[in-house]
Amino acid sequence: MSIVVSDLTVRYGEKVVLNDISLEISNAKWTCLVGPNGAGKTTFLKVLLGMAPYSGSIQDNGIEVFKSQNRNVAFVPQHPQIPPGMTVAEYVMLGRSKKDGWGNESLASRSYVHKVLTETNLFGMQDNLVAQLSGGEMQRALIARALAQEPDLILLDEPTSALDLHHQISVLNNIELLKEDGVTVISTMHDLTLAAMFAERLVVLKAGKILLAGDSDIVIHSSELKKAYDNRIDVYTLDSGRPVIVASKFSR
Repeated sequence: MSIVVSDLTVRYGEKVVLNDISLEISNAKWTCLVGPNGAGKTTFLKVLLGMAPYSGSIQDNGIEVFKSQNRNVAFVPQHPQIPPGMTVAEYVMLGRSKKDGWGNESLASRSYVHKVLTETNLFGMQDNLVAQLSGGEMQRALIARALAQEPDLILLDEPTSALDLHHQISVLNNIELLKEDGVTVISTMHDLTLAAMFAERLVVLKAGKILLAGDSDIVIHSSELKKAYDNRIDVYTLDSGRPVIVASKFSR
């Protein structure tokens, strides 16, 4: 089974944000949406989550998204709203509320949250207030809450934007492990090198349209990817075969 998007169009007033998108997203794989600001990446995640109206069709394992009430989907937004006065442990425990109900967490859930806090390097900070965390710590708390949910589908909007290099790799490794349990991962990323390193498939968006979707190793070397960034990126290949993508320097 998979997520099948057909003739998807999203409008905000008169503005068309996503225009006639058709795409199939395989289960238990990592698909990353890439493209410049304003391409429609975040809107696409919100539509998959069921948070935005759309025309066309989005079927998640055969059920239209807006009709499904039982999906176990975790969302890691770029700009979250954080409840005041909540500790890191309480915030991450929110991820277990669908399983146990808030305030009724089982011993197994508490043990699982302890595991997640450790994996995301937040153990020892569990009594800190979320609102007082640094940007990077906050982002790790958001991802920890999503991991604690044990979702079938996880949507991540720029999950590494506030993280240093060490925590970027650590967090992305944790997300990658979810696929072993059958979790489908869909993310947006500005860092094309990291996108190519972790995602099996890339979807290149520009101005609300798909320029190309396919296997990462093919898309990363494509003319369509360069076109999305106005031909201002360069792709280099390391001795290991891994691609590195950097922005071209503007000529004067």
